[in-house]
Amino acid sequence: MNTCVRFVALALLVGVLAVPSSVDACAVALPRDVVVEVASESAIIFWDEKAKTQHFIRRATFTASAPGSTPVKDFGFLVPTPALPILEEVDDKAFDELATITAPKTETRPRPTGGGCAPGCGAAMAPAVKADMSTVEVLAEKRVGGYDAKVLKANDADALTKWLNERGYEVRPALSRWLKPYVDKGWVVTAFKIANDPSATATAAVGSAAVRMSFNIDAPFFPYREPDDVRDAKSPRLLRVFMIADQKLNGTLGAGAGAWEGKTAWAGKPGAEVWKDTLPYLKIPGFAPGEETWLTEFEDGSSPRKGDTDLTFAPAADQTPVQRPNRIIYASRTDTGPLPAFAMIAAVAICLSLSRFLVGLVNRR
Repeated sequence: MNTCVRFVALALLVGVLAVPSSVDACAVALPRDVVVEVASESAIIFWDEKAKTQHFIRRATFTASAPGSTPVKDFGFLVPTPALPILEEVDDKAFDELATITAPKTETRPRPTGGGCAPGCGAAMAPAVKADMSTVEVLAEKRVGGYDAKVLKANDADALTKWLNERGYEVRPALSRWLKPYVDKGWVVTAFKIANDPSATATAAVGSAAVRMSFNIDAPFFPYREPDDVRDAKSPRLLRVFMIADQKLNGTLGAGAGAWEGKTAWAGKPGAEVWKDTLPYLKIPGFAPGEETWLTEFEDGSSPRKGDTDLTFAPAADQTPVQRPNRIIYASRTDTGPLPAFAMIAAVAICLSLSRFLVGLVNRR
């Protein structure tokens, strides 16, 4: 009988330990001989419809490497815009604040019985300076967010490529082909250059503070085109774009490029009170979001990208808010539930059967 009692006690202990605890539910222009990959890329676009002004805040982290043991000393990237941009540094925390707004809500549920498996007006830039080539003009230059930035205007893509080459950028046919459509349209190109610590290793992750570019344009856009020799990069990467406007917008690629693979991860009106926490980091002049201001977050994880055209944004036909699925956490059960009771019944049944077996065995002897 003592054996039976101990067995029942063990069965009850197993039944109690089997009650689940709280767990989550299942569920660039470059120096020569330097390879640069985009490790992560995010952007914030604020579209001022009335002023026809786009404020574009871009944040990117790059991984730069050189062959052998040659240190990576500098590299740059180019951003085209239809008009002269005003450049200002902004706080990286703006991205974190917006991500907090669009994060999934947490929902706590009792565990089922069956278990469960990246610009605004600011300080004036340096006055326009004539470059050493008649077809390339430096419209403005400024040090901002850790970059040396030069806004360039050219009437010939080859001349602009040569100008960059003479200043330490790699000239390759793909880069010249990438520049040509913008030069032909009369756009300007801002060249950002960042310098690494001279003691940096041959491979280094580099980045800087976010930079805001403000410029006039008829409709908001994202510079999605890439040189054709980097367009087919197989490394996984995620592009995240936060769009702030007076309505929900959708992104589309140019004619013949097919549908943009970016998805709307979140869209809604955060409300004036919620916007207050983000305003100090965005620092967009005159930006006073209200109850009707929309925030839309796009995610694009495509690789390779359809990077032969730029993204443009227009009002979405469907103005319904979009939320991420709730993050479900199963709470610990506070009731005894049927599991311990079942364990006790099973233990008693097993114990009785075992007792009868033992009694029968003794009688046969």
